[in-house]
Amino acid sequence: MKKTITSIFLSTLLLASCYEDKGNYDYTLDSMNEITSISFTPDIVESVQGKTIELQQPLNENDTKRRIVANVEQTLAKDYSNLNFFWNLTYKNEEGTLVTDTIETNGYLDIELPMGKEISYNVFLQVYDTSTTLSEYISFNIATRPIFKNSLFVLHGEAGNRKLGNIEVIGTNANIYTDAHGFIFPGENPHTDAEGLSYSTYFDLQYTNGSWRQKESNNLTVFSSNADATTYHPYGLNIKFQAQTLFKPANTSFVFSKNIQTGDPSNYTQYRIVLSKDGQVCIGNYVPALYKPGYGIELYGGNNLHQTDYRITAATITDTRYVMWDAKNNRFLYISKNETYINNENDITDPNFILYNPVLDANVDFDNLEKSPVGMRAVYAYIQYRENYSEAKPYFIFKDETSGDFYRYELTSIKMDGDKDNIKAKSKEEKKAAFSISGQRLNNFAADALMETITYNSWFTTNYLFYAKGNTVYRYNISNGDNTPLYTAPEGYNISVIKFRTEDNNNFSGDLGRYLSIGMNNGENGAVAEILLNTASDVDRNVPATFYDKDTEGKKFGNIKDLQFVQIYMYQLRQY
Repeated sequence: MKKTITSIFLSTLLLASCYEDKGNYDYTLDSMNEITSISFTPDIVESVQGKTIELQQPLNENDTKRRIVANVEQTLAKDYSNLNFFWNLTYKNEEGTLVTDTIETNGYLDIELPMGKEISYNVFLQVYDTSTTLSEYISFNIATRPIFKNSLFVLHGEAGNRKLGNIEVIGTNANIYTDAHGFIFPGENPHTDAEGLSYSTYFDLQYTNGSWRQKESNNLTVFSSNADATTYHPYGLNIKFQAQTLFKPANTSFVFSKNIQTGDPSNYTQYRIVLSKDGQVCIGNYVPALYKPGYGIELYGGNNLHQTDYRITAATITDTRYVMWDAKNNRFLYISKNETYINNENDITDPNFILYNPVLDANVDFDNLEKSPVGMRAVYAYIQYRENYSEAKPYFIFKDETSGDFYRYELTSIKMDGDKDNIKAKSKEEKKAAFSISGQRLNNFAADALMETITYNSWFTTNYLFYAKGNTVYRYNISNGDNTPLYTAPEGYNISVIKFRTEDNNNFSGDLGRYLSIGMNNGENGAVAEILLNTASDVDRNVPATFYDKDTEGKKFGNIKDLQFVQIYMYQLRQY
């Protein structure tokens, strides 16, 4: 290794043409060797930093060496005996000093990586052809990445024997783990009774050394059937928070059913609802903490219109309200969002954060509807916020179990003085309707669709819903009733879950919302596929669907229960 201080030299090289003549010679072109391409193993990918080779951070002291191999295609030469490789690396050492090294090898670069630390290199490679005295140049970055960064977690197996798996694609290589937790912590499996997954990423405001600073926060929450929940840092699965601090107040009967999120974490407007199988509801924002709504009223008394007798089966979140369907009493309920939530992780362990905003009857009048939702099953709720989150309306989809027909109901907010009119009401007679309602039958919507797969994504036109039926994923057009097949599973598989990588339609999430993750089952075995949609929500034919049914050791996935993609806060757009 030769130490150099060559920033001026490197700048000159970067401005040079891709092919450099080292002398005055006459060449016969058909007998002259030419370097036609240079690629690498691992592959270069597009990231926030630009062209980058990502190397996984070491997990132990015996796994600190990484090798990058240059794959050079030539027109005449059959090996690299005519080539010299000069790798110019610029990086910061442990003292923070900028260092430049030049390494000469025969087509590879060996790097020693530190454990548990991020490190990046700026690389400028010169490949010199001694037979022609010409050189080819290429520049890129090398960056370490924690395990499971930008990966898909897979909850699979039967209840009582579930595991948390993972599919991690780095370049063109896929690292597949049927037991991701066991890979990091051998012999441990705290997920045997897990029921579902949720994720959030945002910049957390932390008070450090006398000032507020932003730090990226990544939170994978695993909900279990035994009223337990644990939030992990997904890149390494270290525990961040457990149920006794996540639930406010602590809840020993909450059994996860569904997680609903809307809003934009880039401007701290993301909120969520988590439903329990018995109809309980918890609410919160981008921070993992979950609150029982109106608990302050229950604890200290107050508004006698706060509703506690309900069974919520579908819910969504507008700019100002949580809106829910109470299947027990056949009514819409709502909660105002003008409340103080925990907004940084330092406060999650504080047990004193409670919410006072009551659960109120929306007092929606069904009399003018051609078909009332009373007695039907609420299967899904969403808002269309592709263009304007503040104006988005709630939509609820119901199934008539007798006829098999599906109906969509649109709720339109009735302007009040915030929600103060109803909060201050002393009797039901004084309550005002919070919404008006209209409805339509969804023609040709699949009567036997698996209800848990119905989804909407704000990335695409407001007319589309997505759902699975048997072994096929469909895109449904609300305006004309058309069903367009997007993906068909291999023979013998039936689809159990579909989930977009994200529903956050913002500049920081790149094209993640266009990827649809698909879980499917065949007997006791499961598999996961992913497809990429274009901006028109058709399948992008330039990117083949992926399919994974076993890990690198040949162990198969069990039945797929849930999927969850975990990305860094800022995600780069796909490059073609």
